[in-house]
Amino acid sequence: MQELITSYLVQKKECNLPLLGHFRIKTKPAELDRADQQIFPPTDEILYSEFAGNLSGDLITYISSLQNITGDEAETKINNWCHQVKEKLDSGGKIIFNAIGSLQKDATGNIFFQGKKGSTFYEPVAAQRVIHENTEHSVLVGDRETTSVVMNEFYREELVEKKSWWTRWNIWAVVLFGISLLVLFFYFYSYKLSETGIGNRASFPIKDPPGLHSSP
Repeated sequence: MQELITSYLVQKKECNLPLLGHFRIKTKPAELDRADQQIFPPTDEILYSEFAGNLSGDLITYISSLQNITGDEAETKINNWCHQVKEKLDSGGKIIFNAIGSLQKDATGNIFFQGKKGSTFYEPVAAQRVIHENTEHSVLVGDRETTSVVMNEFYREELVEKKSWWTRWNIWAVVLFGISLLVLFFYFYSYKLSETGIGNRASFPIKDPPGLHSSP
């Protein structure tokens, strides 16, 4: 019966056994190690809880199909096996599930599952990031679908246009600055550099203030 339950658990990833507990297989996805540039393969971890619910219905169907018996007969066989296993665990025995681990009671009387380290069928593989700069792929711009090549060309033309516009304004700025310097040169050449030369040469007459009012 252990072989059938193990086969069912591996395929369905979850199994409830009365009096024994609940098993669930959790698959950890592949992990990328950027530092060593490796990808580690996915791994399976069996999670166990001593508190189980009702017997898995799919397990009954699975065993009845493999042994060519009715569902009621399969359920009876599973329940009888669970009772026998529970008695063996209570007496200090161990129940071994090939390829996945074993069940046993600890010093406090609680059932625990000891997982078996499975064979590693996949080894880590080298992972080096490759950037395809000119690879064409579809992109969504607003509600319109286009390609990465078209968008790169669009932004390239826009950048060239902005640079051209900025270059033209730079040229005009240099020209205006040169004209300003030329005007200042001729101005200071005609008038010496002095307060009268750079200040306002217009003069304004200053009138005397009226006499102060005096009381009699």
